Amino acid sequence: MWAWTVVLIAGVCFAYYPTFLWLEQTWRNEPDYSHGYLGGPLAGVLLWLRWESFPGIRRGVDWRGLWLIGIAVVMRVAGRLAYMDFMDGWSLVPMVAGVSWLLFGWKATRWAAPAIIFLVVLVPLPYRAETMLSWKLQGMATVLSTTMLRILGLPAIAEGHTLWIGESRFMIEQACSGLRIFVGVFAIAYFWAVTVNRSWIDRVVLMLAAAPMAILVNALRITITCILYQWFDSPEAHKTIHDWMGYLMIPAAAFLMWLVIVYWQRLYRPVQVYNPVERLQQNPQAV
Repeated sequence: MWAWTVVLIAGVCFAYYPTFLWLEQTWRNEPDYSHGYLGGPLAGVLLWLRWESFPGIRRGVDWRGLWLIGIAVVMRVAGRLAYMDFMDGWSLVPMVAGVSWLLFGWKATRWAAPAIIFLVVLVPLPYRAETMLSWKLQGMATVLSTTMLRILGLPAIAEGHTLWIGESRFMIEQACSGLRIFVGVFAIAYFWAVTVNRSWIDRVVLMLAAAPMAILVNALRITITCILYQWFDSPEAHKTIHDWMGYLMIPAAAFLMWLVIVYWQRLYRPVQVYNPVERLQQNPQAV
């Protein structure tokens, strides 16, 4: 059994070798997708966090997993014929799920499903979806940061994706759209949703909070960067400020998301249901 498992996994890795090369090249060359290097390890962390609920491995082969593998093959063929590389990358999800179902059984695959679905973050968005999302995020970040600067007393004016403070002009480019922050905050919310023992409503609320939280954090980054640019004039200082603000925003977003989670847990606590019979057995003197 284990020999066939090793052979099957090695075969899948060999078949997806060109896909892995394309993904790694994208992570290395596209700043918005540099988080891809962490996708696999974070999926492993997700499995480790849920290890106590692992149902065990099914004995024998469950051939029902072949239909998911078939879907992955169809997705790969369609992606190659239509020149849609993202479709090839997305096929990793049904392929990994199908191999898991085939070798370890349905219960183990259902247990691992959150980590398998998380592998979607490895794959870049389709070009049109990425462009449209970045454009919308740029616009919202520009408007919100302009409002923040005005509240702070600076004469900020938004003109498209350009922000003016007096004679100083700041271009909110695609790289500053906040796509990386969006993915980071979504990952934090996703981890909380699949590991905490809460109702599905609580999980949906926190997942929905990821989008406005990411937009807010990116607007804060732009606001603080514009203020610091007013204090320091040299190009070297501007580059240092820009780079460090990008580094610090992911921890800041994680901290703010953690505050939202703590607040929500304190606001809506699960109702503990008591069994009167068990209470009497534990404390007979209460009668």
